[in-house]
Amino acid sequence: KYHVDKVYYIRTDAPLTEEDRAAFAGGVLLADGTECLPAGLELLGDGREALVTLHEGKFHQIKRMFLSRGKTVLYLKRLSMGGLSLDQKLGKGEYRYLTEEEVTKLREKAGICE
Repeated sequence: KYHVDKVYYIRTDAPLTEEDRAAFAGGVLLADGTECLPAGLELLGDGREALVTLHEGKFHQIKRMFLSRGKTVLYLKRLSMGGLSLDQKLGKGEYRYLTEEEVTKLREKAGICE
């Protein structure tokens, strides 16, 4: 709703290209006609890994964006949201409540003043 940045680490089944990066930067059109806002795609490692920065969050958006480019996402992990990094102490499926400081930071990033 507030378009805060969300950063994900992904691994795909096929190498990513500069054309993929440019397509993400211009906004991807999904198979169902949904238009995605421009997104960041930073290529890593052997070309099958990348960091993706989204400013929105549609249903399975990253997987659908890569499918539109002819690639399948094999691994996906959110690293941060609105400037808050994932707590590395948490195991898969675990969670913790945000601190007051973290909530304030998210509100500032989203432009919500209270």
